Amino acid sequence: MVSTTITTPKTQPDLSAVIHSSEKPLSVFEATSLPDLEYVVPNAEEHQKLLVAMRKACGWDAGMVPTWFKQQAEGTRFMSIFYLPNTTTPIGMGGVELQDFDQNDKDVADMDSKRGCVVSLFLYKQYRGKGYLGKILAICEEIAKERGVEVLTLYGLEKAGGYEKFGYKTFKMA
Repeated sequence: MVSTTITTPKTQPDLSAVIHSSEKPLSVFEATSLPDLEYVVPNAEEHQKLLVAMRKACGWDAGMVPTWFKQQAEGTRFMSIFYLPNTTTPIGMGGVELQDFDQNDKDVADMDSKRGCVVSLFLYKQYRGKGYLGKILAICEEIAKERGVEVLTLYGLEKAGGYEKFGYKTFKMA
């Protein structure tokens, strides 16, 4: 597994001393170059079945959805479901953990050091390659910034690469 990181825009404290910070924050992308999306913060009563279906579609972690809602209620995770504008058509999901529940790695996510980890990214196949992933990442980054996150990481498989174009870079190989 590969961890990558990005710093939030420089309105936050200067993080140049963070060895593994990105040199190219996502904010360098023009907002107009990304497609429009709407999103909601899911709640267990309304959205649990949808999130389980999305996780089954991607093949990962469907059984974890109830735990994610508990973490969201505790404030250690926040999730979003993304929709095409002015529709009820979900295209994907994503979120940020403020604690690394998988590896307990404080370099990846830790509330005390204001680090968060992008998690549970999923985009239905028919929406891939159209700029939606960049928009989902931008929204997750903005929400994280609003919650005081200064460094944002994500887990990725070595073969996943591709996040470099969004300003992420490899900082740790497990």
